[in-house]
This record gives sequence, C-alpha cells and structure tokens, in this order.
Amino acid sequence: MGQGLSFDLTQDELEDLQRGCSSKFSQTEIQILYKRFLKLDNQKRGFISGEELLAIPEFSLNPLAQRLVSVFENVNFKDFLQILSAFSPKATKEEKLRFMFNFHDVDGDGYISRLDLEHVVRQRVGASLDESEMDRLLTRVLEESGSKQERLNFETFCACFLEEGDFSLDVDIPSDDEL
Repeated sequence: MGQGLSFDLTQDELEDLQRGCSSKFSQTEIQILYKRFLKLDNQKRGFISGEELLAIPEFSLNPLAQRLVSVFENVNFKDFLQILSAFSPKATKEEKLRFMFNFHDVDGDGYISRLDLEHVVRQRVGASLDESEMDRLLTRVLEESGSKQERLNFETFCACFLEEGDFSLDVDIPSDDEL
C-alpha cells in the first residue's frame, strides 16, 4: 500500500484502511481515493510531494495552498485517507472542527494564537490589509470568540461554531469515470 504502489488493494488492506479512517469511507470510496492518490503521486514514491500537490489547478489557485501543502505533503495513503476523513459526510461536527482547528494551529502547540491567525489570514488576503487593519481584524476575531487571552484552545474555537447553521466540510468522491 505505502511503498508497493500496486493499483489494486487487497481485501485485507481495504478493511485495514476502513478501520483506520473509522469507516468514514466505504471500500469503494477508498478504492477510488487510492486511484486518485496514485495519479497524484507522479514520482511513484508512495507519498505526494508539495510540487505534486501544487500541480493540481484547484489546489494551486487556493490562497491557502501553502498551508494545505503543509497538511498533505509527504503523507502516505493511509495518512492521506485519515486526513480526508474529516471531509466525509460521516464525520462528526467535532471531527470537522478538529481539522479546522489543527489547520489554523500553524505552530502545532495546541492553541490558535494571534500569530497563527495572522499567518493564515495573510495567506488568504495577501498584502491587501495593512498592519493596523490586520491588528483590528485579529483583535475583533479574538474578542468575538470570547477569548480572554491572545489565543484560542479547541474548546473556545468550537464555541464559535455553536449555531446549528449549515456547517459542511464534505468532499465529493469522484466516480471512477471522473478519474
């Protein structure tokens, strides 16, 4: 699976992968995602490099492409599937929020700090905000989150999403025809 890179997965591998992603994907979806993974892995190394990720037009046009690359770069298929499981319609709201939290926690210290927020916002808006506008935006975000500190823990982050409105991070799995 990781280094072998055969085009077909065995039944045992499918079952192991399905357990690894907490059954967020069916075996058919896993096979489709595996074929997509193999197509993206141009170098046939068992992982997707940053260059291979940025070769995807939709990915490279995303203003947060560099942050996305840091999440998906150099992961094997099993890890790729686990990351994608947050985007499954079967994933819970908490699992989706955990992905979003980790995405914004740039330094990986378990908190979204003012610096983490600035990093992600800068990637999103570039130089369109000057320093004072950025400072006002970050202050507002932190104040409206209810944070008394200059950082958000996971619980405080989740509190920002208490309303039951449309909350979706679902991804559509392409059919074999679309590969």
